[in-house]
Amino acid sequence: MNSKVLQVTALSLVSLVAAVAPALAQTPAYPTKPITLVVPYPPGGPNDTIARALGPELAKALAVPVVIENKPGAAGNIGTGHTARAAADGYTIALPGSALSINTVIFDNAPYKIGDFRAVGMVAQGPVVAVAHPSLNIKTIAQLVAHARANPGKLSFPSGGKGTSPYLAGELLKNTANIDMVHVPYKGTGEFIPDLLAGRVPVAFVSPLIARQHVDTGALVPLATTGTRRLRGWENLPTLEEAGVAGFRVLPWYAVVVPAATPTPGVNKLNAALQQALASAEIQKKLVDLGLDALPGTADEAQAVVVQEVQLWKNVRLSD
Repeated sequence: MNSKVLQVTALSLVSLVAAVAPALAQTPAYPTKPITLVVPYPPGGPNDTIARALGPELAKALAVPVVIENKPGAAGNIGTGHTARAAADGYTIALPGSALSINTVIFDNAPYKIGDFRAVGMVAQGPVVAVAHPSLNIKTIAQLVAHARANPGKLSFPSGGKGTSPYLAGELLKNTANIDMVHVPYKGTGEFIPDLLAGRVPVAFVSPLIARQHVDTGALVPLATTGTRRLRGWENLPTLEEAGVAGFRVLPWYAVVVPAATPTPGVNKLNAALQQALASAEIQKKLVDLGLDALPGTADEAQAVVVQEVQLWKNVRLSD
């Protein structure tokens, strides 16, 4: 190649770089359009309540709208599976709970794998409250266990579907107390409350926020909480372990996740926005009302929790 050709080639490359550089410099940084926050459960449950409090705070931190989209069904698998298949561009995020991990253990045909997701960050964690309908005339876990043993297969408990915290708490109680109760799945927590209040499903595990309003009116009787220590605002209520069910622990968590191939810069920006949101007075109050503790931290820390939860439930015998 002669020197004139080399000069032309060099000039061409310089011209190309000069033309492309301004275009690259003008490429807007993520995010530049609304972000969809998928809630894999119906409105009214804890995931939805958290998402609707979190959305405006994330929007403020990211300077774009955050649109809540409920995609309920199949114990959260429909909305979670939808997120797994979404474009990995940071514009579809989801707020599942512990069921994200647990469903991969209990469903042979779950429409996703844990490896399909990348955690952005944990949001919160906290126990649920065991309650009974007054018609049972039961006021303690010991009385519930005795009643269930005397009436095997006669008591039923509801949930928002397999993998949800009400389901897991009921199943773990069956395992640890060696009792027989019938699981009745619904599409979401909000769906089973009317039947619980009517006594058609007389025992349940529900979020403290939902339990509080019905306990205060006498419509439900509180029995115990599912954490490792007494719950703030419920100090007179024992944990299940204190009530005699050794080793009992159900502490549902909530996390923000994205499709696995989402670029790291986008994940980091989302995590920074989440940390800012979790520090806000509005979110702190909402989480306290829900009986939850905020869980600020890194994306890597959240990913470790998601993976560890899979191992936790592998050895628990769960019914349909």
